[in-house]
Amino acid sequence: HLDALGVKLTKLTDEQAEYLGVDPSGPFKSDHYRY
Repeated sequence: HLDALGVKLTKLTDEQAEYLGVDPSGPFKSDHYRY
């Protein structure tokens, strides 16, 4: 489905993961989103 939209997913860089406060290999939600 993403190809039809011209969307390409990439992996998080270490810098992006640090900014977001997540592990680059997942999970991608920080602890305050957990229930």
